[in-house]
Amino acid sequence: MTLVTAFFYSVACYALNPIFFESVVNKKDLTVLVGCIPLFVGVLAIQVVHELAHYLVAKARGIKIGFPVPIPAAQLGSFGSITPLRSFPPNRAALLDFALSGPVAAMGLSFIALITGIYQTVYASESALSHFPVVPLAMLKSSFLTGSLLSFLAPKAMMMPLSQPIPIHPLFMIGFSGLISSALNLLPIFRLDGGRACSAALGNRIGAIASAGTLLFLLSLTLSGGTGLAFAWGIFVIFFQRHPEIPVRDEVTEVDDFRLGAWIASLATSILALVPFPGGPWFL
Repeated sequence: MTLVTAFFYSVACYALNPIFFESVVNKKDLTVLVGCIPLFVGVLAIQVVHELAHYLVAKARGIKIGFPVPIPAAQLGSFGSITPLRSFPPNRAALLDFALSGPVAAMGLSFIALITGIYQTVYASESALSHFPVVPLAMLKSSFLTGSLLSFLAPKAMMMPLSQPIPIHPLFMIGFSGLISSALNLLPIFRLDGGRACSAALGNRIGAIASAGTLLFLLSLTLSGGTGLAFAWGIFVIFFQRHPEIPVRDEVTEVDDFRLGAWIASLATSILALVPFPGGPWFL
């Protein structure tokens, strides 16, 4: 299912491209779908980096983990994976290292893809632009971070109406998918990476309170007319990730200031990725 939704996302990114639309809808030429494959592979590659970072840190910190189970997402291609713990982490610092490793690595790679994609778009020829994915400006403004990058690197594009279709390099759309999925995983909710990190940084009691509060916030977004992404993510968490994580062997020793700062910075980055740029709509 994740392979299907990742390919659906890559096709959807090209749906507003006039050449792509004409070929698929009017000419019934499905060979143009081959052009979606690099975007499809890129979306999956970021998730592989996410899981590889988890694996390497788990091995270094003596934590046994289960096989990751990919989570499909029509809006993003993939929500990431469920990576279960199969042993008790030695301490809170080890759990925090493990929890942050995956989303931070994926988010870092996503930023590189976003910035490279913007540069490749700004300096692309007219011929190249005609074969790029095309998305409404509203989608690019739905994240404060992507909107800020575009304002700095491509300010003219941000002056157009929200409904204006914008050609953008495939790398940008790969980075957008990785950024949003990583940000969702960093939310402080139970067994998500963000929930594990929150419990490791602040303790299980505060982690449980933060988890309940975040779920209520996602519910409020859904009821206030969100796009459905918050609802889909909330339903997934409730069914599969709602239980507190297994305890660490040493719950008394607190994490050091550096790790605490890293968690706060990652949480702040995820929030900035999920809230809209001024004038933009909520992607959630």
